[in-house]
Amino acid sequence: MIAFDLARLFLGPLFLAPRGIDRVDLALARHVFPDANSPNLGVLPTFWGIRVYRAPQVLHLLAHVEQLWAEQSPQHRDPLQHERFCRIVAEIRAPGAAHHHAIPPPRNLTLGDKVARMLGELAATGMPLGRPSRKAVPARAIYLNVGQLGLAVPMFFHWLDDRPDVTCAMMLHDVIPLEYPDLVRPGQGDHHTRMVRTAARHADCMIYTTLYARDTVNASLAHFGRPHLPSLVRALPLSTAFAQVAHSLPDLAGARYFVVVSTIEPRKNHDLLLRVWARLIARMGSAAPHLVIVGARGYDAARILAPLARAQMLRGHVHEVAGLSSHDLAALVLGATALLSPTWVEGFGLPVLEAQSLGVPTIASNIAAHREIANGATLLPGDDDDAWERAIMALPTPGRRAAPVIPAQVTEAAYCADVLAFVHDVVAGRTGQSAPVPA
Repeated sequence: MIAFDLARLFLGPLFLAPRGIDRVDLALARHVFPDANSPNLGVLPTFWGIRVYRAPQVLHLLAHVEQLWAEQSPQHRDPLQHERFCRIVAEIRAPGAAHHHAIPPPRNLTLGDKVARMLGELAATGMPLGRPSRKAVPARAIYLNVGQLGLAVPMFFHWLDDRPDVTCAMMLHDVIPLEYPDLVRPGQGDHHTRMVRTAARHADCMIYTTLYARDTVNASLAHFGRPHLPSLVRALPLSTAFAQVAHSLPDLAGARYFVVVSTIEPRKNHDLLLRVWARLIARMGSAAPHLVIVGARGYDAARILAPLARAQMLRGHVHEVAGLSSHDLAALVLGATALLSPTWVEGFGLPVLEAQSLGVPTIASNIAAHREIANGATLLPGDDDDAWERAIMALPTPGRRAAPVIPAQVTEAAYCADVLAFVHDVVAGRTGQSAPVPA
């Protein structure tokens, strides 16, 4: 039986749209809880302790999060989501006219928004008190946590001290705050150290996205006496929304635009792209290509985006949007001249995999994670403005693009099957008995 950690998905309402790992966590949860008869359990930290929920209650939560994020289909997106998407399409097609509409830039959710959305979730799901995890998780179960949310709070995992029979499988996405403290928010290094300590104390096996992530996390785990835990290195999957998109948007056929998909923060190196676009506009004027920045504003975003406030010409060619549904994002990426990812460091780099799976040209930074996953991409130094400008200008403007056939190995179903097969093999190794692998 699997006890699946729900913390990341339960906090889904705090975000306008799912990030890459949110979509992976949701896909794995859907696989673990295929219907209300599933014997598996959801585990959730609450004000009254770490509680356990049965499949029908978990499915109510998953359905609410999917509806909130419009993950089920494009028809389920809310009007504000649709407005964001239409604004970007209009700005790319007719930037001058769209700019005069004075549509405000995207904003993060306010505290009031977040409280209202969380209360809405509690009302929609009717989550009861649940049962205490120490007693309710069956003997020899598997505790599975791929969201890594909550690992910095050791008390959330004390119940595992009393349950050595439970096999604990965890994913640590990376240790970037420990390796590059200058690229993250102050205090994140201490936060991440607590996460690594929690994993070192409780994990029986680890799940990684790249060899780079495995090696760097293992080096950190070694500081706490747990190097080289049994591990699976498995690339993240393409989300269902990206696998389902068939064609790029007809309204943008022949439009020359580039997309960068990431939280706006120093590590993602948007600064390079804004410098390059300033040069392109200075040389080409209104004929310069468009850049669409897709992502929520994170740490130091105001400084990063300051050039947009100072230069009207730059605002006419650089468009910021947050809160797109996965279906809208997939259609936008499929029609782009290229996806750009100049990030300084990544544990994986899901937007690169998404673009390449759709056959979209990709220009990315020459970092370890990208070298593992970016087959055929143009990899460039993150500080070479000239090289990025040349690579951007060398790509032809696409017409309407059709999505290629998606290989089975990159689908969510294949990913979930591989992860669950791995953790069941670990259980078999611990108990010395064969363990059934779920379908």
